[in-house]
Amino acid sequence: MTEKTWRILIIEDQADLAAAAQREITDAFDLNPAIDVDVQFETDFDAGFARVQRGESDLVVLDVRRDTPNPTTADKTAGHAVFLDIKEARFAPVIFWTALPENVDNEIMLPIVAVVKKDDIDKLPGAIEAAIASRAVDTIDDIEKQVAAVLTKHMWTELGPHWSEYTDGADSATLAQVLISRLARVLDEDREHSFTTHPSHRYVYPPASEIRSPGDILRERGQDWWVVLTPACDFEQKKFEYVLLAHAGPIEAHRKYTAWTSAKAQGKAAKGEWNELRKDVLKATQGRYQYLPAFRDIPDLVIDLENVRSVKVDVLEAMEAVASLVSPFSEALLVQHSQFRGRIGVPDLDEDLIKRRLEDSVLPGQTATGTPSVVPL
Repeated sequence: MTEKTWRILIIEDQADLAAAAQREITDAFDLNPAIDVDVQFETDFDAGFARVQRGESDLVVLDVRRDTPNPTTADKTAGHAVFLDIKEARFAPVIFWTALPENVDNEIMLPIVAVVKKDDIDKLPGAIEAAIASRAVDTIDDIEKQVAAVLTKHMWTELGPHWSEYTDGADSATLAQVLISRLARVLDEDREHSFTTHPSHRYVYPPASEIRSPGDILRERGQDWWVVLTPACDFEQKKFEYVLLAHAGPIEAHRKYTAWTSAKAQGKAAKGEWNELRKDVLKATQGRYQYLPAFRDIPDLVIDLENVRSVKVDVLEAMEAVASLVSPFSEALLVQHSQFRGRIGVPDLDEDLIKRRLEDSVLPGQTATGTPSVVPL
C-alpha cells in the first residue's frame, strides 16, 4: 500500500465509455504496487468541473465533445471549455480522451496535458502514470503548504495583533502585497542559506510586468540578446529618453571558453583554462563579464559590460522581453556595471618598502612574527 491514493476523475458524457475507462485504469494500476488510484467518473461536464474546482481530484481524464443528436458549437467544444475553466481554477494534470484529437493538439504540454484517442483506451494508464511521475501534483501541493504556513504565521503574529494599523485606509490588494512581500522575504532567506542554485532560480520567466526594469533579458530580431542596465527608478518616474543595454553573447564565442574547449580537444587536462573560465566568467561578480545560465529559450550567455548601447524607447519596445533577472541578481548586475565603468586606476604601493617599515616597527625583544626572541644567559 502506498502513502498516497491518486484521485482520478473521468469527465465523459457517455456512461458506458466512462465506465470502460474506469475499468481500464483501475485494472492497470491493480498490477502496479507503486501507485494506488481511486477512479470515479462524471457524465455532466459542468458537474465534473465543479468537482475539480472543489479539489476532489488530482488528475482529470476529459472528453472533448458532448454527444447530442444535434450538436451545437458549444457541444463540440464542451470539454475544451472545461479545460480552460480548470486552468483558471487550479493546477491539475489533464488527459484529453477524445475522438477529435486534432481539436486539442495545440494544448499538449507533456506530461501535464496529454491527448489520447478514444480508440486507444489502453494508453490512458500510461498517460496517467507519466503525469504522476512528473511530480507536478506533489510539487504544487508542497508549494501551497509552504505558502500557507508562512502566510498563516504572519497573519497571527503580525497582522492580527496590529490589524487596525494595517487596515487603516488599505484594501485587500494592499494587504495581499504585505503578505506576498513577507513570503518573498522568507523564501529569499531560505535560498540565501545555500550558495548553489538551479538556473531557473535566476529568472522571472516571462517578465512579470510590461514596464521594463534592470535585469530584463531582451531578444532583438530573434537572435541578439541584450540586458537592461537602466535603474528601476528611471522607468518608474519615466525619467528617460534612452535606455542602456549590455550585449549578451553565446558562451561558445567567448575566448576563455574556446581556450578551455581547445585544450580539452587536444587531450589536455585543461585545469588552468577551466579555472580562468570559472573565475573570470562563470562565477564572476566583478569585472567585465557576467554569466547567464541556459534555461528554456535562453542559451548559455555572457553579458559583456564593455559592449553597451543606448536605445530609444521605440527600439526597446520592438525587442522581445524574454525574462527578468530576479533579486538579488539584477541588483548585483547594476553594482558590477557601476564598479566596472567607474573604476579608477591607482599606482600600487611599494610592498618591499612597507614590509621593511613594518619589520622596523617590531618592538625590541621580538621577532618580526611577534614571537619573543631568545636572549642567551
